[in-house]
Amino acid sequence: MKKAIFTIAALALAITALFSIAYPAFAVGNGTPGHEAPNGPHINLNIIGVPNAKNENFDGGNGARIFVSRTGQTQFYVHGGTSYQVLDHDGTDGKVGTGLSDPGIIFPYDGTVTGHTWRVEIYVRLLGPKGSEATWTSYYYDQVGDTYVLWSSFTLTKDTKFQLRTGDLLANGYQDMMWTLDPVNDFRLCQMRIYLLDA
Repeated sequence: MKKAIFTIAALALAITALFSIAYPAFAVGNGTPGHEAPNGPHINLNIIGVPNAKNENFDGGNGARIFVSRTGQTQFYVHGGTSYQVLDHDGTDGKVGTGLSDPGIIFPYDGTVTGHTWRVEIYVRLLGPKGSEATWTSYYYDQVGDTYVLWSSFTLTKDTKFQLRTGDLLANGYQDMMWTLDPVNDFRLCQMRIYLLDA
């Protein structure tokens, strides 16, 4: 009996090892079945649509959440720094951060190499009621013109699968970005899965 149990355990271990080789734990672009985002270490950021503004003393509570209005546009001020941080958890006033000197989100950014690059990958999906829809638009800050310039725009509809949207949200060569989130219909929850490339 013991020999049979040992044989089954050995067989199970061999199968596990085989699958570990065939399907590595983390490979950028190798989507995990069911949600199309890579396995491996990552950070979750939930952008939650709420019907009412938060109390002025609201400090965000959980660092993995940002609250925004379900109906009005929200501006996100994004800066390239040395580490990932969410500095403003309350966007119900229409802004996450207030501007260049006061960003709401910081992502790792390498300003020492030619071209200057963001050191993250961002996957996004929209959850919520059937028919949920929201549009993201990104702008880079042009120091020469002292203005934000349109970079990209995309619309999400409710979907359980993540989409890789780093190139739409962040422009290499520009250390400051502004995003706008426009809820189109029944906005409740947008999830970001953030992978730190130098972690």
